[in-house]
Amino acid sequence: MRYDSDEELARRFVALADRAAFIELTQRHLPSVRRLLAGLFNGSVEDIEDAEQEILAALYAGMSGYRFQSSFRTFLYRVCRNTAIDMLRVKGRERKRVEAAGREARAREALSEESTFDPDKGLVREERRRALQAALASLRPDERVLIILKESEGMAVEEIARVLSVPPGTVKSRLFRSREKLAQLLGGMDG
Repeated sequence: MRYDSDEELARRFVALADRAAFIELTQRHLPSVRRLLAGLFNGSVEDIEDAEQEILAALYAGMSGYRFQSSFRTFLYRVCRNTAIDMLRVKGRERKRVEAAGREARAREALSEESTFDPDKGLVREERRRALQAALASLRPDERVLIILKESEGMAVEEIARVLSVPPGTVKSRLFRSREKLAQLLGGMDG
């Protein structure tokens, strides 16, 4: 039945909810969609398959919005692009959260390793380490991340700004407030 044009198949699907027309229409364009997705998702088979499913679902649901003012291929690529970009944004946010959590975990580990037992000062160091960990734990996660990225990871303000996707001035002011809060939580501990 491959003699029908894209437009005829699309009209049949929109007017009659003809699933066979939708399947034939999408099968025609699936190889080019997959090539586009391979480029967007750096060849990750899992991401490509996930995106393909999302695109087909979005296309199926959105065909009623197709006004036949452009070719079906143009409409399909618009759906494809928008869906893939949304997925990439979500993946980017997830990756940043995972990276920040990893840095935070490494910073906690470094903080705990910092206090090796010293017979003369071991007890004092251990008390300070516990107090610092308790104070850090009582900060909001965003405050904790700032302090750990700056103090434990040694990141520059500009790098933290890139990690958190905020301006450097915002990092500076938030870092100042977070340090102030940490100092209050630690009270009058001698340093």
